[in-house]
Amino acid sequence: MMNVKLTVSSLMVSDYKNDELIRCMYNTESDDPDTALSAYMRICEILYASRQTLSGYIFTMACDKGGTLFESLISDDRRENESVLKRECDLLASLASVTSEDLITRIQGKSGADSEIELPLFETGSTVISVDSVVSFHRKYGSVFFRDNKAFIYENGRLLPVKRFDRIALSDLKNYDTQMNAVINNTRCFLGGQKHNNILLYGDRGTGKSATIKAVVNEYPELRIVLVPKSSVMQLYDVYDLLGSVPLKFILFMDDISFSDSDPEFGFMKQALEGSVSVLPDNCMICATTNRRHIIRETAYGSGNENHEADARDEISSLADRFGLYLTFFQPDKNGYLDIVRKIAGDRNIDIPDNRLSALAERFSLRKANRSPRTARQFCDMVEARLALGIDLENI
Repeated sequence: MMNVKLTVSSLMVSDYKNDELIRCMYNTESDDPDTALSAYMRICEILYASRQTLSGYIFTMACDKGGTLFESLISDDRRENESVLKRECDLLASLASVTSEDLITRIQGKSGADSEIELPLFETGSTVISVDSVVSFHRKYGSVFFRDNKAFIYENGRLLPVKRFDRIALSDLKNYDTQMNAVINNTRCFLGGQKHNNILLYGDRGTGKSATIKAVVNEYPELRIVLVPKSSVMQLYDVYDLLGSVPLKFILFMDDISFSDSDPEFGFMKQALEGSVSVLPDNCMICATTNRRHIIRETAYGSGNENHEADARDEISSLADRFGLYLTFFQPDKNGYLDIVRKIAGDRNIDIPDNRLSALAERFSLRKANRSPRTARQFCDMVEARLALGIDLENI
């Protein structure tokens, strides 16, 4: 039977030995039965909390803590580091093959405890841990951080993961097929390494501009999204540097943006999109939404000079023109709004006669003074909830 303590001690990279589960594996070899048993119980807790098998956990740890070393094998001469890394992988693979029964038998043998006492068990799993498997992981994801997170916010020079990203699907979006297909086709070109355009989605509030981008991100496993707030626009080049070497594809998302003509971000955005000495990395695409036709808050030109006013108009439109794909989302009319309501209600199996559903939906929209797809969804949310609880619908 493998000596766990000796195997852990042989690991050359200190980060591995500092992992709590690895320390607990080491302590299961303790001569003190209570220490060994406590260490085993903690191993089970860690694996249950992470929802991983032992081999899956150790593989993730190898990809994470050994990331810098393994990345060197992707770009440098493999022979220089491969022997060291192979030894580490072999040691980790040995640890990853340990079973609950192995540890329990060892602990009970030292303590003389009754073997009939039931202890929790963990799954060993069958995840392969080798130089090739970890290098392959890095070629696909770059790091555990990017594998485990779909969405990020750029803030103060860091990428912060979004733990509860909107899971909206393309099938949830109704009646904007032309715009949605344009975004999908452009994104497919982006993912396929073909020529593509940065995207500007313009139109009324609540029409699904942001939802379209989020739904497309959810559609493709290899796609990630980074929200870049207006306050961070001037750090776009830093975002480029953070993401440029990651093997995944990223949408840099600027939601509901607008500038005044004197904002420094206005000129910077034009440079970042086109014309700067620092170009957008091949694995990044910019998508922005706005409620303003030309993105900037237009003011009266006021000079009385016809040539000057023409120059000002050109300047106003110059940023929007730098987006190769420009899509409009306008609020539907009454019939279009009610059609969206019917489709959402159908998806949710809301069983109400059409004439009553339409009357309630129209009354709801009049109270909100808005017939957008967002209003249609909010109406259906309310109806679905009230039907589930048996609450009357007439006062919606």
